[in-house]
Amino acid sequence: MPPPTKGGASRACAARALGAVLQGQGNLKGQLETQFQRTSSLSPVDRRFATQLAFGGARVSLRLLPLIDGALKHPLKERDQDLRALMVGALYQMHWLGAAPPLCVNGAVEATRALKKPWASKLVNAVLRKFPTEALSATLVAQSPEVQSGLPSWWYNALARAYPDQLAEVIAAGNSEPPLTLRVDGDRDAVAAEVEALGFEPRLGTLSPRALYLDKAPPLEALPGFLEGRLTVQDEGAQLTTELLDLAPGLAVLDACAAPGGKASAMLAACPGLQLTALDPSPKRVERLLDTLKRTGSTGFSVHCADALGPGPWQRAEGFDRILVDAPCSGTGILRRQPDIRLLRQPEELAKLSALQGALLRALFPQLKVGGRLVYCTCSVLPEEGEAVVAKFVAETPNARALSLPERYGIAAGPGRQRLPTREGPDGFFYAVLEKVPAP
Repeated sequence: MPPPTKGGASRACAARALGAVLQGQGNLKGQLETQFQRTSSLSPVDRRFATQLAFGGARVSLRLLPLIDGALKHPLKERDQDLRALMVGALYQMHWLGAAPPLCVNGAVEATRALKKPWASKLVNAVLRKFPTEALSATLVAQSPEVQSGLPSWWYNALARAYPDQLAEVIAAGNSEPPLTLRVDGDRDAVAAEVEALGFEPRLGTLSPRALYLDKAPPLEALPGFLEGRLTVQDEGAQLTTELLDLAPGLAVLDACAAPGGKASAMLAACPGLQLTALDPSPKRVERLLDTLKRTGSTGFSVHCADALGPGPWQRAEGFDRILVDAPCSGTGILRRQPDIRLLRQPEELAKLSALQGALLRALFPQLKVGGRLVYCTCSVLPEEGEAVVAKFVAETPNARALSLPERYGIAAGPGRQRLPTREGPDGFFYAVLEKVPAP
């Protein structure tokens, strides 16, 4: 990556964004967007550098923050979380990106002025100089496996219980930098050739015939076919849900948690002639859903800003042939794409999410026609949000039958399949397919 033209301003943007996350003020992507709006003079290179520092720092924050705090004479105040984040970014750049320590230290000191906290320049300089490269490396290597995971204790222990044999691979995948994964609606080989002609190295997905991977890529708008709707950002694991629905023209399909529109647009592209109803309770997310459907040239749909848990004009007296429930979840399967969730998720949230997921199944299954199928999926790797939810629902619902799924969807997980995240392939994803049979 070329050096940023405004190193101090870039670092300050990253520090403010990650610092806000540390204060529980929102997610990292939204905070970065806010900072970029406030610092409009940043070049594209500056923004990429700030994004790299913020997201990389989030990945390793739980490993570095105790070291930084231990090097302070006095704890920083809550309003100074941006300074903690600034030092995390510098140490991340030093150790994980291999940048020269003087560059990282001097850049962080310069950024204290961009943060309008010049009083902190000596403090930041003193703390960072306590971690020369070799000493920092030795300290990080000596950390326990739990600390090295970069996860909260409750999360690490949950993975250790669920996947003792795959624990190292799951953690490594979650801590990796994700590739850009695209869905190609059209000739994938032709698009791959166009992308390759731009100097990039596309990889074809092996599970979905539409998946295309790019480890390094230009802005989306510069990719051939994106603005025309031939390309959509969508993980390969998410792409598999379309085939699980077993679509056919004329079927009435409900996408109950549809925003931002990746799965809805995939269904319409794969099977023209559907009668698709898409729901989301958030007006802002409905806007994103509509933008996706417009960009991809989708037709044959109706969109409702509505909660799938309650009645509304989206319901059909005759019911739906297919229902997709891409349920709200912890996002533990997409940690590599949203590294800040390790700082945001709390263990008590799991019970609330599981209750919501079960409520969605109970509310939506009555809307399914006899002989129809409901696909339940989450981008989680925690059994509480996957197999446990579906197993409980099937046990309580006499006319619900779980269909067996082939191994390509992941390891057996109760009535469904669990795909674990990988470094170069799909994210973590749970799938289950329920068929409605006549009531006994």
